Amino acid sequence: MNPWYLFGLEDARRGERGLFAVTAASLAALAVVGLRNPRGLNETMNAAFEWVLTYFGWWFMLLGVVLLVFSAFVVFSRYGQIRIGGRDAEPEFGLLSWLAMVFTVGYSGSIIIWGVGEPISIVANPPPDPSPVAGAPIESLALAFMYVHEVFPGLAMWYPPFALAFGLILYTRGVEEYKFSAMLGVVLDEDSHRTLYWIVDLAALIAIVGGVAAAIGFSAQVFSALLGSVFGLPATAVTYALFALLGLVFLADVWLGLHKGIQNAARTTVVLMLVSFAFLFVVGPTLFTVDLGLDAAGVWLDNLFRLSLYTAPTADGNWAHGWTSFWWAWWAAWGLFVGSFVARVSKGRTIRETFVSLVFIPAGLLWVQHSIIGGWVLAPGYVEPATEALNSGGIPAAIATAVTITPYGSVLGVLFILVIAGYVLTSLDSAVYILSSITLGDENPNARNRAWWGVLLSLLGVMTLELPVFDAMQAFPTVLALPFTLFLLAIAYASYVAAREYYHGELDRERGEAFITNYDPGPSDGDDD
Repeated sequence: MNPWYLFGLEDARRGERGLFAVTAASLAALAVVGLRNPRGLNETMNAAFEWVLTYFGWWFMLLGVVLLVFSAFVVFSRYGQIRIGGRDAEPEFGLLSWLAMVFTVGYSGSIIIWGVGEPISIVANPPPDPSPVAGAPIESLALAFMYVHEVFPGLAMWYPPFALAFGLILYTRGVEEYKFSAMLGVVLDEDSHRTLYWIVDLAALIAIVGGVAAAIGFSAQVFSALLGSVFGLPATAVTYALFALLGLVFLADVWLGLHKGIQNAARTTVVLMLVSFAFLFVVGPTLFTVDLGLDAAGVWLDNLFRLSLYTAPTADGNWAHGWTSFWWAWWAAWGLFVGSFVARVSKGRTIRETFVSLVFIPAGLLWVQHSIIGGWVLAPGYVEPATEALNSGGIPAAIATAVTITPYGSVLGVLFILVIAGYVLTSLDSAVYILSSITLGDENPNARNRAWWGVLLSLLGVMTLELPVFDAMQAFPTVLALPFTLFLLAIAYASYVAAREYYHGELDRERGEAFITNYDPGPSDGDDD
């Protein structure tokens, strides 16, 4: 038997096998180092994180603005009416299933984890003087920053460019291989730049791994805190068991495929999420939540550009880059596979429809969710013990403490665990689908290769339980996504070229069809009398 068959690479070319081998070996080595020397890995990653923020924090901020302008131009120009997959393409999924998959793959457990973590951290450690919004209560300012980073403009900066690129170049214009590098074919010939193409795909795989590893790692540590503090269970052991169970469900999803596996997991997760936040809104500080959400929305909308571009250049340290640049780096890493996955499930829908499903609809839902969870943890009676727990045990401890002191906290704890587990499962499903697709250049990769990617990502996520500090995982997307950002502008330009060529080609085609339909040759010059 072909030894590559075990990895789903029996039909792969040499370069594709190399992509898998290099990325998988690096991923496995990182996991082993983390398990054997977690403190050393923690120190190394934190040092790299600080270096990237100090010297390249500005780059992530500037790139975000450029991509936002680019996305708005494409979506709201004449190119927004282009249908992904061509003008005759039909939607593959129903409206609700489509929206569920877009939402669950795009926003993960960060809604709970950072919905608590960022506002409470900003209250505990406010921005340096002078404040970016003079006179705003720190609670409202903290929640306003959360809106900037995970509602708008964050949503519109990072997901649409990837979705547009995949939708326009791979599905509408048409290429032979399902790879990130294939998008460069619009502006660069592959035969003359084969090495560059391989490097682009490698950088994309590494960036995706960084973003997904951080999300799984954050979730693993929150699982552990909730199981230990809320339910008094042996946290680490039960978390390992929970991940083993998720692994079995994940493998089942892999074999079921996109339509049955990922689609059903996304639907279930959305239902659990809606139930959880409705429950929290009722049992939590409801009136304070409404008041704070409205006040923070005013601070956010009135100071949108100020907060989005806040760098505190005269202050010591990296406070602003530690939040905004970190978020933009994570969005960049996460957006690689989210955008490509969204394009995959959006075939048959227009560029404008896809943008609405990816930005406008989620933005409204995310604003409500962050208002509920931010109002809960920042309310009097909650903010003091949560801040104390944050200072002693980090964000996971703050979440667990807030859950513990909430009425019916055990019910809320169970719901949070189920929601985060659902997000881990759908994110892992979607990520390995795209990782395998990029590796093999196949829109429908085989289950064996996807299973290997899932095992490797899960191993890396479980390893993060051994890291001594929760904040160390912030380094994964920030450091690993940096190399790929160099290619983002080239991909954006290639998307524009593809949209322009396709639009004018369709326009010429319509004119030709109209000419044929309306053509009147006049009286025949034949012999008939």
